[in-house]
Amino acid sequence: MTQQTLEAMDANLAAHVSYVQRRLPGMFVDDRADLLIVDSGLATDTFNKILRTRLEPGTADQRIEEALAHFRGAQRPFSWWLGPLATPEDIGARLKQRGLRPAETELGMAAQLDHLPRALELPQGLEIHPVSTREQLENFCEIQAANWDPPDRLVHAFFARAADILLEPECPMRLYVGYHDGTPAAASELFLGAGAAGIHMVSTRREFQRRGIGFAMTWHAAAEGARLGMKTAVLQASDQGAPVYARLGFEAMCHYTEYQP
Repeated sequence: MTQQTLEAMDANLAAHVSYVQRRLPGMFVDDRADLLIVDSGLATDTFNKILRTRLEPGTADQRIEEALAHFRGAQRPFSWWLGPLATPEDIGARLKQRGLRPAETELGMAAQLDHLPRALELPQGLEIHPVSTREQLENFCEIQAANWDPPDRLVHAFFARAADILLEPECPMRLYVGYHDGTPAAASELFLGAGAAGIHMVSTRREFQRRGIGFAMTWHAAAEGARLGMKTAVLQASDQGAPVYARLGFEAMCHYTEYQP
């Protein structure tokens, strides 16, 4: 795959992260050619991020200080994501000088959708539905919030505010819930943007893990992307998720590192 794929991956991630925040009052997006700042107004770094870093060496320090000043002034947590196209080359060191530390690294992966299996036998008892009602959105939210112990109430707050946007029929952020014998068990997202099918927020509740459900949720989102005309799928994978995606034909492309104060 090519530089074009890396650019699509980076742009899709940025569009996914900022889509809701661009559209709701009380949320803030500062989108410039050299930096994207996204602030949900909530006290959680899950929805507050700095990313798509394309700083010039001569002005990088000033722009870093401006970005940090926003969240310091707002007194909200955030994370700064550095991807494969981040500049300048010493951007990680510059963030460390200001007290930010690498907290997590994820693997950027991509796949050609014409190589995706055209059909998949779902695990017994699993049905996958697109989120089209408030009840289904709440199910999606419950699954995402359960990634924390106790479940993160601010995840609920974010999706409650975003409901009208996410339930619009033409919304490029397509959400899916997997029900196991009627119980909400897993979720995934397809984000259509930058000419790519972005796979995001793949999550399986702990009691349903190791049954092939996460694999099925990923396949379903990617297959929907192919059905809608996308040629390439992109995602960022944890160490746990990477082998699952590799089985679907995703190849490692790069790394994303999350920095936190």
